[in-house]
Amino acid sequence: MFEFIRNKKNEPLRIDPAYAKELTEQAQSLMERDEPKRALRLYLKAMEIYDTLFGSDPETYRKQTAACADGLGAAYENLEKYSDAYDRYLFSAELLKELADPAHPEEMKDLADAYCNLGDTFFFRNKYDHAEKEYHKALELLYQLVGIDSAAYLEDLAYCFDCLAKSYSGKEDYTHCLEYYDRVIEIYQKLIADHKGSPLDEVYIDLNEELASVYGDIGYIYSCCKKLEQAEDYYLRAASIFRNLAAQDPDHYTESLAAQYEDLAALYDDMNNHELAKEYKKKAQNPDI
Repeated sequence: MFEFIRNKKNEPLRIDPAYAKELTEQAQSLMERDEPKRALRLYLKAMEIYDTLFGSDPETYRKQTAACADGLGAAYENLEKYSDAYDRYLFSAELLKELADPAHPEEMKDLADAYCNLGDTFFFRNKYDHAEKEYHKALELLYQLVGIDSAAYLEDLAYCFDCLAKSYSGKEDYTHCLEYYDRVIEIYQKLIADHKGSPLDEVYIDLNEELASVYGDIGYIYSCCKKLEQAEDYYLRAASIFRNLAAQDPDHYTESLAAQYEDLAALYDDMNNHELAKEYKKKAQNPDI
C-alpha cells in the first residue's frame, strides 16, 4: 500500500464511503473548473478514507479506491508533479489488474486508461521509451476490447495510437510517428463515415475536431522532415475542417482556424512563397469563416 498524507490537524477521520464519494465528486467538479490545487486536497482526504476501507474490505472498495487514486494522479499531473502522479496512477493500475478480464470490459478499459496515464507521466518528462512501454500495455488491452465491441472502443484505440505517435515524435522517429498517425486517421475516418446522427450533433463535430487536430499534427511532422508539400496538404486539410466547424460554432473554433492559418503562413515562408505567407497571416488575424 502507498502511504498517503494524513490529516495535519489530527482530527478524527470520518470513515464513511458516502462521504468519500462526496469528496471525490467535489474534487472532480473542481478539476473540471481547472482548480487542481483545491481538488488535490479533497482527493487526498477521500484517498485516506478509501485506503482504510480497502484495507478492511478490498473486494467491496477496490474499484472506488482505484478511481480515487486515478483522480489524485490527475490532480498531481495537472500541477506538473509527475512523480507523484506516477505513484497514484501505478496504485490505481495495480488495483485494477485484479478486476480486468474480458468478462469485465469496463474494468479493462479503466486499466488501459491507467496505463495511458502512466505513459503520460513519462512523456511529459521526455522519457519517451518508458512512455511507449506503458502505452503498449494499454494497446494490448484495447485490441482485446475492440474485438469485444469495436464501436464502443475504437475511439479509445485511436487515442492510444495518438499517444504513441507523439511519443515517437518526441524521439524524432518520424517514420514510426507517421505510421501511428495513419492508424488514428483511419479510425476517425471510419467513425465519421459510420456516424448515424446529424452532421450538427456533438459527436460528429467532436470526431471532426479530432481528425482536424491529427491532420495538423501530421503537417507539423512533415514540416520537421522538410517535406513541405506534404505538410501543406495536411495543414490545408486541417484548415478546411476547422473552417467548417467555425462556421457552425465561431466562438469555439475560430481560434483553432486562426492557429491553422498561422501554421500555413509559417510554412509558406519556409517554401519561399511569401505572397501566400502574407495572405495567410492576414487570414489568421481575421479568419474567413
